Amino acid sequence: MLSEKTRRSAAAWALWLVLIWALPVALVGQDWKPKRGLLSRDLPEWLTLGTELRLRWEDRRGLRFDPVDEDGYLVQRFRINLGIEPSRHFGVFVQGQDARGWKLDAGRRNNQRNVFDIRQGYVRIGDEEGLWDVKVGRMRMSLGNERLLGRRNWSNTTPTHDMVKLAVHNGENRVDIFSSSNVIIDDGTFDKHVDGNNYHGIYGSLGSLIPHTKIEPYFTQRTLKRVTGENGFASDADIYTAGARAQGTTPSGWDFELDYARQFGTFAQDDVRAWVTTLVTGYIFQDATWTPRVHGEFNYASGDQQRGDGVRGTYDTYFHSFHKHYGIADLLGRKNTRNVKSGFHFKPNSKTVVRLDHLLIWLASRTDSYYRHSGSVLVPGVTTGAASTYVGNEFDAQFVYTFSPEYRFGGGYARLFPGAFLDETTPAADSSFTYVYVEFTL
Repeated sequence: MLSEKTRRSAAAWALWLVLIWALPVALVGQDWKPKRGLLSRDLPEWLTLGTELRLRWEDRRGLRFDPVDEDGYLVQRFRINLGIEPSRHFGVFVQGQDARGWKLDAGRRNNQRNVFDIRQGYVRIGDEEGLWDVKVGRMRMSLGNERLLGRRNWSNTTPTHDMVKLAVHNGENRVDIFSSSNVIIDDGTFDKHVDGNNYHGIYGSLGSLIPHTKIEPYFTQRTLKRVTGENGFASDADIYTAGARAQGTTPSGWDFELDYARQFGTFAQDDVRAWVTTLVTGYIFQDATWTPRVHGEFNYASGDQQRGDGVRGTYDTYFHSFHKHYGIADLLGRKNTRNVKSGFHFKPNSKTVVRLDHLLIWLASRTDSYYRHSGSVLVPGVTTGAASTYVGNEFDAQFVYTFSPEYRFGGGYARLFPGAFLDETTPAADSSFTYVYVEFTL
């Protein structure tokens, strides 16, 4: 016999499924308003109300490249949004979020659950379409096509920051100056940031210099409390990143992205000397059936060359969007890696997008570790240096079907085939990831 708790849980999930699948069908033919949403249709212009609901099943096999290590779970995320804008020069936005799951392994997936909390809440002063605006409060932010700082919308909880941000904008040009601290997800209590763990910077976007191209110079500082360096002593860290990015298109269908940055500063007693680069090019066959796009990408993020020398050569990541760029299996981070990505994306019809991608992955340094998407160590490095830097190759396939402006579903499959480095350091089983999701907004 099922317990009362199990029956109640099953009934709750069944109700979620009915709402997600049945409600959009009943609403087909309504006067959809994607920008404000159905809930805001009859509200005054200064008031916006909306909800977001996502339900996703994930199945992972070959975790840590172990053939018997697997995990499957269902995650649900619900958000409610409230915006008040009595004038173009003043506004308030608040977003509540409830994230939870079923069959979650608390030791592995504790960051997937955060029962109702305030995810965003900020005040805006100034005109976003004028010369300047200031935002103060808890909010999300994206920089550098989410390679420098990402929204991480794939995650069930997603990071936000307590922040003060000044934006100065004029036509195609803008500059953002910000000071922030990452908000730590803490299920059961109100989420807070950690004093001293901060991220500050200035990010420019110049769109008027070259037609169809944006030039984006940036400079950031990350501070951390009580980190441990190579010599074993603990102290604070100050890591500076200076770089520039360019992204653009051509009338003939080509697109490109270039990014280069260097890091310097201190990590406890160690000197930071690291760098990163990204090169992307793609082509859209605009007149072809299904509008296919082919692209190639090269990423390099430095690793530590020699242990114990007092120099930290591992590039430091700060909440970049891994799932968007580095394989949907989430087995690769922007740290001690050089990888090549190729892809073929197409649209079989106006509502469906299909993406096929392939990655070849190597370590940048054979003496450093292999890092997961979050930046933590997935496979420890070989002290004397790995015999090979070849990690393996990953194949990704995913699709999204947009049923209506407010309702879509999708799925995907990824498989990473281990190379010589994983043969040397792990059981070297294939690692696979399967998911399917539905998403509904009002």
